[in-house]
Amino acid sequence: MRIKILSLAVLGAAAVMAVPVGPAVSAAADRPCVAESRWEGDRKCYTATARNVALVDLHIQKKRGRDHARAEGFVEEGGAVWMEVREKGGPAKRVYLKRVPKGGTANPNAASRQKATGWQYDGPDLLVRGCAANAGDRLKACTGWH
Repeated sequence: MRIKILSLAVLGAAAVMAVPVGPAVSAAADRPCVAESRWEGDRKCYTATARNVALVDLHIQKKRGRDHARAEGFVEEGGAVWMEVREKGGPAKRVYLKRVPKGGTANPNAASRQKATGWQYDGPDLLVRGCAANAGDRLKACTGWH
């Protein structure tokens, strides 16, 4: 079967209609962390980035004999780092949201663009991933589910 494109305008309109409206789009990646980003005790470490600005690492370690995960991210002012948890294939739930405050030079915390979440249990029937996004950005960086 051969498909003939009638005009670029029709093709462009079809592409615009295919763009999702609503929730943020995820740039997921499952690249191993570079050696400098790994923490002592990491059993696994994954990294993801969006537009080379928002960056997140997911660190997985054994705590009390069980896997736990923690996300660490680097974002611009007003951005955020968080984890998402899924139980038994259900919907993702956002946990441990950490924001980088806005405020320019008058805000002493504005210089820090690095945030880390708390440790999240990552046991059977649970999947976790680390995410980060800059303020007002619809594209978020998320690691794969683990």
